[in-house]
Amino acid sequence: MSENDQRESAYAFNNSDIIATYDLDMDVWHPNRKHMALIAREILPFDRSENIRILDLGVGTGYLTHKIVEMFPSASVVAIDAAEMMIDKAKIRLKEQLGQITFKTATFQELPDKVKDVAGLDAVVSAFALHHLLREEKLKLFQYVHSMLKPGGWFVNCDIFNAIDPANEALYRRLLYKGTQERSRSLKHEEKSLDYIASEYTSKEKRDGDNPLSITEETQLLTEAGFRMVDCFWKEYREAVYGGTK
Repeated sequence: MSENDQRESAYAFNNSDIIATYDLDMDVWHPNRKHMALIAREILPFDRSENIRILDLGVGTGYLTHKIVEMFPSASVVAIDAAEMMIDKAKIRLKEQLGQITFKTATFQELPDKVKDVAGLDAVVSAFALHHLLREEKLKLFQYVHSMLKPGGWFVNCDIFNAIDPANEALYRRLLYKGTQERSRSLKHEEKSLDYIASEYTSKEKRDGDNPLSITEETQLLTEAGFRMVDCFWKEYREAVYGGTK
């Protein structure tokens, strides 16, 4: 993905209509989001009272950062997102913690130039953001993250992934569409056919610039970037939580 493509992907989220329904839409498309966020914060091996420093890649509406600071109330967080309207939404969710959060607007490609003052981090986290990157871009980002962490610091990512086997991918997508149909009915009171949901999801992938890899490829990239103790901590169909330590 070129820098222009990434900016276009970010612009797709810098849209008032998308922002207005973003969290509800996430509940419809990704019902495991809360569980994944809780796993991500549980993996971080710190005491609740520690003054840890964390970088959130793609803070969005602040969902993951909010869960992190609930667990670690003395943490300081640098929250990155390319969409300014997302950051504005995150500030509303995190209004009680604004004193401990620094927001920065940048694409992932711009991080080495725009975010130079956050070395020595205890952890880097991300949720539903990095699947927009191509393989080579993701490796560069992982190498950057590794360089920003303290020895023993952790990287944990919650995201979507492709199955290696096309038959499994087709199965997982069918289950996703069926679950989305049920959640659209219960949460939005909308009745949608499975064909409509499949088409909607395909359009969403194109609009958002999705390029998910398999979880095997993701963990291999972390190892290539220098991380150790690399593992997938939780997985269900196309969603997983994985990471490693420096």
